[in-house]
Amino acid sequence: MEETRTAPSHSLLHCYRLDGKGGAVACDLQSALGETEMPVWIHLNGRHGDTKKFLRDDIGLEPLLIKSMLAEETRPRFEETEQGTLLILRSINHNPGPEPEDLVSIRLWMSGHRIITISRRKARAVSDLDERMKQNRGPRKAGEFISMLCMCIDDGIEPAIGALEDSIDELEDISTDRPTPTLRADLASVRKQATQFRRHLTPLRDVISRLQKTDQVWLSPADKWSLHDSLDRMTRFLEELDALRERSQILQDEIYSAMSARLNRNIYVLSVITVIFMPLTFLTGLLGMNVEGIPAAGHPHAFFAVCALSLGITLIQLYIFRKLKWF
Repeated sequence: MEETRTAPSHSLLHCYRLDGKGGAVACDLQSALGETEMPVWIHLNGRHGDTKKFLRDDIGLEPLLIKSMLAEETRPRFEETEQGTLLILRSINHNPGPEPEDLVSIRLWMSGHRIITISRRKARAVSDLDERMKQNRGPRKAGEFISMLCMCIDDGIEPAIGALEDSIDELEDISTDRPTPTLRADLASVRKQATQFRRHLTPLRDVISRLQKTDQVWLSPADKWSLHDSLDRMTRFLEELDALRERSQILQDEIYSAMSARLNRNIYVLSVITVIFMPLTFLTGLLGMNVEGIPAAGHPHAFFAVCALSLGITLIQLYIFRKLKWF
């Protein structure tokens, strides 16, 4: 990819003109805002104050559209207006610190040959698309830009869901071979991630479905087919997440069942011990009363006789328990 000087602006992350062959040429904002036959991609930093001014003064967006493009919290959205097309997508989060299921919002505005994307954090899909252009494997036109962006989003999500599947596989092995005290906490973490992923991906799938059915002229049949493939992958991701949640629920039920069985077994053992010692306790308590007339109180072998009687009672009880199959 050829590199040329871009306009100095902290809000501008990069500005490219597509060459129609899968590559792109870096350009400045002045030429990007002028008349052009080839699509232009302007990527901006949503956290910078100049971005709002640029959208208002240079692009001429309505206040409500600007608010949607710069909002801190967004949901996937597809809206067609007289000025252009608003598209809000979500990409996997590979930034240090946050979890991958905390997806990064990508806001896109398309009008004519001009494509403007905004993100408040680094988005994996945008970086992948940029890398494709540098390798001359990027989009050749506006419709292909969007379909390829959706494909890059899918490519980022797939390994994250695969990692969740590996985690649940490992937890299933641990529960069978060597249960650990942290097993329930680890399982809860996996379920939480799967639930959050599903909550984010469901509206994203709906937006891609609407986009794939739109009649926009910049979407060719090939672009729609690519979006259809992206929609199929997104649907498969949701099905895999549902399967993960079901597996985690089954594993949790098995863990609780094992804990309940272990608790019942312990209670059973304590109950048997209690039954065994109950008559012995009564006997020793009866003989230990500090009153006159205790039988054999002065006999030299009375203690050994009581021990023998206690042992006999215990053996009789054990025999009865054995016959009743209590253990």
